[in-house]
Amino acid sequence: MSLKINPLANPRGVKLTCEICKKPAFSQCTQCKVTFYCGRDHQAQDWDGIHSKVCSLLATIRKPKPFLNSAEERKWYDQEHKDRQKQLVSLTSTEARRMLYDGQHQRALPAAQLSLRSSIELYGSGRIEVIPSLVVLAEVCIGIEQLSKAEQYLSQAKWSTLQSGVDCSPIYRSLVSRVLGRLHIVRGDHKKAMVALAEDVYNSTLAFGSQHIKTSGGYFYMGKSFLKASDVQAAAPLFAEVVSIWHAYISVIFQQAQIEEDKPDVSALAAAGRPRASGASPFATLQGRLDEAEKAEVKSMLEDVVRTMGVGVTHFSTVARLHAHYAFSALCGVELRKRDALEHCKLGLHLCDGEKEDDRPLYDDLITLQRFTHNFL
Repeated sequence: MSLKINPLANPRGVKLTCEICKKPAFSQCTQCKVTFYCGRDHQAQDWDGIHSKVCSLLATIRKPKPFLNSAEERKWYDQEHKDRQKQLVSLTSTEARRMLYDGQHQRALPAAQLSLRSSIELYGSGRIEVIPSLVVLAEVCIGIEQLSKAEQYLSQAKWSTLQSGVDCSPIYRSLVSRVLGRLHIVRGDHKKAMVALAEDVYNSTLAFGSQHIKTSGGYFYMGKSFLKASDVQAAAPLFAEVVSIWHAYISVIFQQAQIEEDKPDVSALAAAGRPRASGASPFATLQGRLDEAEKAEVKSMLEDVVRTMGVGVTHFSTVARLHAHYAFSALCGVELRKRDALEHCKLGLHLCDGEKEDDRPLYDDLITLQRFTHNFL
């Protein structure tokens, strides 16, 4: 719901602007009463994109600061206000990334814009803490084909990393390099894309390790760059590295669940002849380790890899294809897509020759995954 306002009735020096386009505002949200719009279209866009999730939070953040008598009260209020701002930055950034990887680029724009504004209000312009929000907005601009704007935001992020020098975390450097690499891929500049993505993998390796799931995105976009250059043969080992990393990460969760399930039950219930209650689902464990944006990102990556393997099957080893079907099946399980999860288990088992020593561990992993899929989904 919106309430019409007259800009001429604003107090002297107060200029109310649209949350989306920053033009003069003529209406406000009737719920939070602190968010303004130029018209119904932008209010509807903002509500659908992010405002419905942050309306009450914005009301507490943007309300006027009360008069507080003691220094202790003022300190407490300032800390509470800062915590809410951090919550807002995290929520808007995660929502924008989730919609991005779901392919909803235009819908992600209000969340990405609010994330950047909130981050600047919290930390100040030019600070390295603002880099994640700059990068997310750059990604949105790439998705909606506003490449010049994406380049502007990435330039600001790059400048922040240079200004901070050795104090800048390799995590931030990796973020900037990855999205810069994606921008070069869209523009068709393979050489620049590979330079940027090599910097991404290098910095991500420094921060997390070469076989960490956070680093897998760099390998993935390197592969995408080679695909853009019509070189499936060069893309294949990079995609194989992506699915190998995710197979290793996911299989540990299911193997641990198997170990817990195989433990002898010595409880009083067992002594009384009553069955032991099922343990935590490994699908729930996997879901709990990934936020919504990370789940959307890995789903997008694995879908792309599986699709590419289906087209250029001769370029991929059997092991790489098994890793891909295993990881994608597990992600389908997280989304409660039992039919798809079982289908990819079946495809993997058909590929796998259980008599070969090299394939036996993968065969066992697929059997374990298939069994948990039947038991928990």
